[in-house]
Amino acid sequence: MVTVNNSDYYNNIPAGRDLNKLPNNSSAGTTVGYQYDGLTEEDRFVQKVLREHYDKMYKENMSHSDPMAYVISKYCDVTSPNFCSYMTEDQRSIAYRTEKRMLQSGGKPVGGFARYDYALRNYKDVYTGGSRSVGYVRNTDREKQYARSVVNQQISNLLSKNGISISKQADLVFSIDPYTYQLTVSGNADRDTLSQIETLLNEGDNAKNIWTHAWICMHDADNEIVNSQANMKKANQYSLWHEVYETTGYDARNATYRNGTFIAEDGTDLLALFKEKAKNGAGYELYSNRWLEYAKNGWKKENDLVLKIGFDSSGLYDIGQEKGYGAAQNMWMKGVSQSMFEARV
Repeated sequence: MVTVNNSDYYNNIPAGRDLNKLPNNSSAGTTVGYQYDGLTEEDRFVQKVLREHYDKMYKENMSHSDPMAYVISKYCDVTSPNFCSYMTEDQRSIAYRTEKRMLQSGGKPVGGFARYDYALRNYKDVYTGGSRSVGYVRNTDREKQYARSVVNQQISNLLSKNGISISKQADLVFSIDPYTYQLTVSGNADRDTLSQIETLLNEGDNAKNIWTHAWICMHDADNEIVNSQANMKKANQYSLWHEVYETTGYDARNATYRNGTFIAEDGTDLLALFKEKAKNGAGYELYSNRWLEYAKNGWKKENDLVLKIGFDSSGLYDIGQEKGYGAAQNMWMKGVSQSMFEARV
């Protein structure tokens, strides 16, 4: 049996750590944002075990003539001699998703934290059994709810400080661009009020931090997207743009596909530059293949991951998902004391 610390980590929220700090990389002028927790000692142990396990599985899968077919036979085909009947359905599901993603990314490491993963069965201090209903997850519903109250209070403080009041009838929508993180405000307030709110929320990294919070709240306990605004195609296009921009400094949307590569407006071969500057070969393969896939019909603006989140007198509320974290949306969260999450910032 392996002994690890911090097993009661999340039961200590909010007393366990300072939850009101802005994200570490926030720029000057930022007043809105939530610092999600870093890795605990237990997180690092689980991540290490799972990474070693799935690295081994990746090598084994690649030894077969059709790796993806082999993965499917292990976790999806009950008639196959390879079928992992000793796993629960939840365990086969997470193993299938993880191994499939590694095949698609060329073996890129996957940082999992699911405590019901079969690979953890010999580590009783961290293993929670075969059901995801009792599994450990990062960014839990409790933490998302607390984060929402923090961000709500920060926005309220910012508006109050600048003499802006929100009526009980107000119903606004914040729309945030996924590349520039520029936020626009629409709704039933007067034009001057909308403009003032827009200006304040575009200061520093306020809008970026609201986008990040909204994005995290759009995922369930298994990190699957549960919001109609988003899907994996949009998520892949978002990550592609940022990877290319951070690696090369060029906007992928402005590149022209020509003779098997992408040419920037100044004539630079972006695929060659991206390969030269990519941090690792697996990352280059993943994003260059994704880029070439999108090149077939040009950059699809409709797949841009623009996120919308509502705002009224009670604070932010989620748009496009059944289970939200707004004040009038969170009754599904059984056993969570609302008073515990009334942030003071």
